[in-house]
Amino acid sequence: MRKTALILIILLLAVQLVYAGPFIQVEPVRLDQGQGAGYNWWDSTETSGWAPSSNWWPTTNALGFQADDDYTSYAIPFDITLCGQEFAAGSNIHISSNGFVTFNSAGADEPINQSLPNGGTPNLLVAAMWDNLAGYSTGEVYADVHGSAPNRKLVISWSPWYFYGSQHDALEFQIVFYETEVNSISNTIDIQYKDVYGDSWRDNGASATIGLENNNGTSAAQYSFNQPVLADGLALRFVDAGYVRSQIGEFDLLTPNNGAVYDIGDNIQFTWETPEYNGTGNLTYKVYFDDSSDFDDPDIYSTGGSTQFNYVFGTGDEGIYYWKVLATESTLQLERFSDSIRYFEITGQGAVVETSWGSIKAENN
Repeated sequence: MRKTALILIILLLAVQLVYAGPFIQVEPVRLDQGQGAGYNWWDSTETSGWAPSSNWWPTTNALGFQADDDYTSYAIPFDITLCGQEFAAGSNIHISSNGFVTFNSAGADEPINQSLPNGGTPNLLVAAMWDNLAGYSTGEVYADVHGSAPNRKLVISWSPWYFYGSQHDALEFQIVFYETEVNSISNTIDIQYKDVYGDSWRDNGASATIGLENNNGTSAAQYSFNQPVLADGLALRFVDAGYVRSQIGEFDLLTPNNGAVYDIGDNIQFTWETPEYNGTGNLTYKVYFDDSSDFDDPDIYSTGGSTQFNYVFGTGDEGIYYWKVLATESTLQLERFSDSIRYFEITGQGAVVETSWGSIKAENN
């Protein structure tokens, strides 16, 4: 009998712990880098170079929006592409009281969250914490622009905001759109969480949708659905998958060695590493020569896709030269210079006439 009573007490304590929401801080579940709707995404618990760090942006531009199951509209300050849909500066973004933004006002007041993708409205959305939320009389939504073109950030913040029916403990979270100059690439988006505990069983995103969805609800980048995976200080980052694939990896110069000395007339072979590249285009290279490490007035030579370049210096070319290589990928025209700059010296010991060396020089583009 005592054993039975003890078991019942333990079970009751376990039930209390399960529903103790505000008293137990749930650690976020580690989610691996994901893909969907044309995006890759990472969270701040990951070690990837793409993973974000938490950086709560200051809030100053209050919209005076305190509502339940409603939305307010705001004209975006720069062009934004979301899931392949382009919106020019001045277009309206619709900010929902229920923790998401959308470029399509249909369903922008919807309190019942859905798993993504879902063909029903709302669509074309970014959900930071899509749940049944409200502003009450003390809530506030902000739309702030940080930085200057072309590196501005549009920050939409719910701070403070509340679970519907639980006004006494506030939530704070924000969505950040990064300005981009790369054509046809969706803007990078961060979602950040300052306070995810609203004194409710719904804490940590347990009843919320977090992610992105395209215009017709056929494709999505869903981070979580009704899972308690959020934590104070967590940040998420969504990056256009085409941009990620088109990045050029680090690469360095191979030959000649730094400080090498050559005579006029020597056929010098310049070589460099092939950088990692997973995009759909091709890599091409240009070699930069200059007598200044600042490369104020460089000679530039194209090598096509070759990571090798031969050059002969002639009479009058004596001196110290610096060189580096620029890699360009063909899909988005993204560029990256070699990780180092090297120098070499040309002496006049083996002078040759210009008619001999001039024909060997590469074409200057």
